[in-house]
Amino acid sequence: MKPGYAKSAMETGFGLISSGKGRITLMVLLLVSMLTACSQRGWTAESRGPKAPNFPSNFAWINTPQPLSFKHQLKGQVVLLDFWTYGCINCIHMFPVLDRLQKHFANQPFLIIGVHSAKFAAESRPRNVRAAVMRYKLDHPVIVDENMQIWNAYGVDSWPTFVLVGAGGHIDGSVAGEVSYHSLKKAISQQLKYDREHHLLAAHPLVFSIRDQEYSASGLSFPGKVLASARLKRLFIADTDHNRIVETTLPNHAGVAKLIAIFGNGKSGRRDGPAKECEFSSPQGMAVLGHTLYVADTNNHLIRAINLKTDMVRTVLGTGSEVFDFAGGGKGTQQGINSPWALAGRGHTLYIAMAGEHQVWKFNTRTLVARAYAGSGFEGLENGVGLAAEMAQPSGLALRGHDLYVAEPEASAVAQINLKSRQVRTVVGHGLFTFGDKDGSLNSALLQHCLGVAAWGKTRLLVADTYNDKLRLINLKSRQITTFAGIGRAGTGHIGGPVEFAEPGGLSVMGHRIFVADTDNQRIVILNGKTGHWRQLMITGLHAAAKSAKRSHLALRLDRTLAVNAEFESGAKVYLTAHLQVPHGTHLTVGVPISIRITTPSGKLIFETTTESKGNPAIGFTLPAGLPTGTWLTEVYYDYCTNATMGQCVPATCAWKVEVNRGTGRKIELKLSHASFEGLIP
Repeated sequence: MKPGYAKSAMETGFGLISSGKGRITLMVLLLVSMLTACSQRGWTAESRGPKAPNFPSNFAWINTPQPLSFKHQLKGQVVLLDFWTYGCINCIHMFPVLDRLQKHFANQPFLIIGVHSAKFAAESRPRNVRAAVMRYKLDHPVIVDENMQIWNAYGVDSWPTFVLVGAGGHIDGSVAGEVSYHSLKKAISQQLKYDREHHLLAAHPLVFSIRDQEYSASGLSFPGKVLASARLKRLFIADTDHNRIVETTLPNHAGVAKLIAIFGNGKSGRRDGPAKECEFSSPQGMAVLGHTLYVADTNNHLIRAINLKTDMVRTVLGTGSEVFDFAGGGKGTQQGINSPWALAGRGHTLYIAMAGEHQVWKFNTRTLVARAYAGSGFEGLENGVGLAAEMAQPSGLALRGHDLYVAEPEASAVAQINLKSRQVRTVVGHGLFTFGDKDGSLNSALLQHCLGVAAWGKTRLLVADTYNDKLRLINLKSRQITTFAGIGRAGTGHIGGPVEFAEPGGLSVMGHRIFVADTDNQRIVILNGKTGHWRQLMITGLHAAAKSAKRSHLALRLDRTLAVNAEFESGAKVYLTAHLQVPHGTHLTVGVPISIRITTPSGKLIFETTTESKGNPAIGFTLPAGLPTGTWLTEVYYDYCTNATMGQCVPATCAWKVEVNRGTGRKIELKLSHASFEGLIP
């Protein structure tokens, strides 16, 4: 039996029944789930359930400096295992619940451990899992479950699944689905009480240092979507992990845009009001209707409207809570919605990709009435008319004529909805568990968790083939799909060479300019559809949002600067090498982008990104010719980790000054140390 997703859980104790893919299924419990009954029977720890299988010793861990074991570090701790996979919307819905539980039991010997058991091939790579851990701000330890070995050892069959392990190392219950906070809190409290009465609890909880957010020279953090408007001559970016929307001018030929406005103060919240005071929570898709920018405020389960004339933000749809309403018909803030991920619209009609309900909704921006438009709410890939069809976590939308195209990542598919007949038809895709990387006929081609789609011309579609780290081109006339950009593995590329991506999530096409939200590279890529030339978007005046107070103490920020004199010919190319000496016993995080940001006296901005795959501390950057003289403010953003895989990783930023004069030199090398800065120019 293939694994599946559990949508919600209905508990009589600690989860007896779950519903997934629209069908009610009995959850296979590992033992009796009624913890109270166990306690009343006076069972000892040894008789309460089977011993929890230990974790393989060679698996990668994230957010912990060392591997954890029930025999050693976890002895005396009550542990809640969360079996998840990072592309699953139901798993994402549970992160706020887990965070709340972690805070509630902070002073007790209780620990949450994420067991990342991948559905997709790309989700099994430790580098990608770590990026997801950073993106979703998970503070608890996570183990990367290779080939689902832990999943099989625990008898799990759906995402998410939660397994409670007592302080004596025995399994005391499990449940699948989106479980309520109160149900989990009750089960954990009962477990702690039982283990305390039986003298099994450790004296203190395990405490892990909290790492800071990851920084990028772009000023963006895991941008999810991007939208270019030729009419308004504006570019809008969902700066998702900074909880804000960035508005800029359209970039010039060098890829430089000017910051116009930032909507959102960087905090996760749902406050309406002026640009600097309002709040979002992981915003994604956007659409412009008139002079209003509509935003899918995903984690808030809201649609927000930004008046681009007054810069005021207001909520127009949603209650702020996740609901499972598969029909709708309500109005404005009285109608609940579920994880809106993408938007498309014209006139007074806004189409919403409702990822959390596996549907597409239709919202009238004049009457504020919203209702389900396509998809039954069952997760699947079935053609049909309107609500008779099945969809799989729609996360990208594109309008062209009388057709609406939908990216369905959980089915690795693209669908077409005829807006006259409401007929839903699969363009490419074969089901929830059929995915890969294959060009050719649409009948046999394969994608892998595609999050974005954009119409290009009359017969072509561009697809953000997210987990294949590519853009794919669909020719609807010839019914063929080809690789358009990307090399099929995560990277950044170098200017002058082929572009590379790391889980691109959003697309916007304006003429022959293609804007890509290159999410895990934390940047926007501008690609010329005619020539294939590309640049990274540079936004003058944009910086990272304010740090979270609870995370700020672990990030290494070296703000001291050292003036280094450098001389080179006018028009010469400059090769800059930064020697990033990490603390003893650590290494640069393998596969994580390292970016450099240089600001010159004239305000010119230089931004380059590279992926260091071998942990080599000498990082090279090639800078464009014709740079001005004077003092350059130079910053490098990178990460280092504590063990051979991932472990506990620390974001770091180094800044220094380079005094540039005209001369004959053609190369600059900078050597940085965590203790001090040293300059070396050969």
